Amino acid sequence: MQPKEKILEILKEKHGEFVSGEYLSETLGISRTMVWKHIGSLRDGGYIIESVTSQGYRLKEIPDRLLPAEVKQDLKTDFVGKEIYYFDEIKSTSVKAKELATDNPEGTVIIAEKQLEGKGRMGKGWYSPPGGIWFSMILKPRIPPDHVHRLTLVAGVAVAEVLSELGLNAEIKWPNDILINEKKVCGILTEMEAELDVVNYVIVGVGIDANIDLDMLPPITMMQTTSLREELGRDVDRIALVRGILERFERHYTAFLKGDFHSILKRWREHSSTIGRRVKIVAGLRTIEGEAVGIDHDGELIVELDDGTVEKEITGTCYHI
Repeated sequence: MQPKEKILEILKEKHGEFVSGEYLSETLGISRTMVWKHIGSLRDGGYIIESVTSQGYRLKEIPDRLLPAEVKQDLKTDFVGKEIYYFDEIKSTSVKAKELATDNPEGTVIIAEKQLEGKGRMGKGWYSPPGGIWFSMILKPRIPPDHVHRLTLVAGVAVAEVLSELGLNAEIKWPNDILINEKKVCGILTEMEAELDVVNYVIVGVGIDANIDLDMLPPITMMQTTSLREELGRDVDRIALVRGILERFERHYTAFLKGDFHSILKRWREHSSTIGRRVKIVAGLRTIEGEAVGIDHDGELIVELDDGTVEKEITGTCYHI
């Protein structure tokens, strides 16, 4: 643990009581000047820390930011989220994740308060204002490249389950959207870097409209989107929510790597908003329409066309019609 993180931990343990600079200096084995510099760095990060001569330092307020120290506190994972890169503002967490993937361990998370060029599927933009949850995970699974699409389903189940535990009717629209009351609240983007038969890394990006005002969104987006604040009538604890998703994702991801994709599919079907609906699937130049009747063992959507024939789709844009 770095000195700055240790200072923060000590201030939290004291529950608002003053802690002397001398105590911090002796405990951490650093100079009083370095203690002061670390306190300044914490303040720059949004922590409200009071200092009083002869009494020391007291933590008064924790910022509403997805800071690594806050997310990691009580995080019950073995590897997901153990390394976190945090940005107030960034072009895209997925872009940054690709830059960091080679030199960082599996489970590294890149998280931002705001994205300037958030990414959706098919190159679409994703409006990512402050108050939302925007993060990407670096994964290095030993799986064939043609199995990577399954990780979208793994992530979708993790997010849907955690949101459902907030009392929300979170449903998964194939292949990568989470809906509440038929409106999108979360998108998942899975990208990979692979050779012919080897996956170098996978980036799973998650974007959740958490504590955002819908009138901040572009008009056309606002009609199709909701937020957790809108649905619950209150703000959500974003730190707890991120922590919960990372924990749930690691649990399902670990099961997936051990060969248990069946249980993921079962959970996916339970949360599906697509199965049983009439759909139009657009995949490149190919378009099909029919009833979504299920999802197969590989995560492909099974669509029964009007003439009774059955088609399967592994990717594409799905429209409920």
